[in-house]
Amino acid sequence: MIGFILISAVIGALAAWRLAMPFFKASASGTANRILALAAVPVVLLGALGLYFVNGEPDAPGAPYSEVAARLNATNPEELSPDEQEARLRAILREDRDDLQALTLLGRFLARTERELEAVTFFTRALQIEEDPRILSDLGQALVVLNDGQVTPEAERAFDAAYALDPTLPEPAFFLGAAYYARGDLNGAARVWSDIIARLDAGDPFRAAIAARAADLLSRPQGGPGSDGAAPFADAIAVGAAPEDLANMMVDRLEMRLEDDPDDLSGWLTLARARWMQDEPEAGHAALDRARTRFENNPGALVLISAMQSAFSGEESDG
Repeated sequence: MIGFILISAVIGALAAWRLAMPFFKASASGTANRILALAAVPVVLLGALGLYFVNGEPDAPGAPYSEVAARLNATNPEELSPDEQEARLRAILREDRDDLQALTLLGRFLARTERELEAVTFFTRALQIEEDPRILSDLGQALVVLNDGQVTPEAERAFDAAYALDPTLPEPAFFLGAAYYARGDLNGAARVWSDIIARLDAGDPFRAAIAARAADLLSRPQGGPGSDGAAPFADAIAVGAAPEDLANMMVDRLEMRLEDDPDDLSGWLTLARARWMQDEPEAGHAALDRARTRFENNPGALVLISAMQSAFSGEESDG
């Protein structure tokens, strides 16, 4: 302990001397400055010693950093606490800042512990070493969480790159479809979602989750009367048409549009949902049957249609 105090004193004296040097270099007439310089030496020295006595723990066992790092590295990761796991990854990166696995694992650990901004930094460093689709997906997801669920342009670029490298990964495809949907590109969203659903195994939980969510989003009515700048139902509204009459007019208009564009999967799902909400389940099922016929060669689209059918069946049984 005495040795440590002496070392601290020497360090404090050297620090004080460096602080005082500008005063010694003052002009010969600066006597007051030299006095201040001499006074600064014991002040800084006492301050250094005081900080040690207040904050130091001379009786703590402690351990050199190298010993801690060696212990963490020699321990089974499953036996480490979360803090120790993080410390182990950071220790690896101190030895090799380009360790791709450590960069990726630390980024994922930080993302799981709500430190997305730092996670983005590590994912970016990892991608400078290797453009890996999973790391790109990790980066995109961290950016989405960081921006309160919004698929920003930066996140979309990451998902797009991941999807191009590996179209079998479910997360990039889902979020890429979500970006299309947010822009109003329903056909683009339906295409990406149908594609990933078709690629996933039947028992994959991602398959059912994406199908249910995609069917829900794609079946939601988009806009309303006059949403394209026109007002096709203005006359009916002006004469005080009942809300249900307006709804019927919009659904009939959707059916007419599907006659001209039968490849609009979102349109068929929306029509089925609308008929269902109008308490016309048979018409809803008929719309889905027509959609199945149209998309019989699209396995992903058929899964989406079945997901919509399941939603109908669940509501009907509840009713």
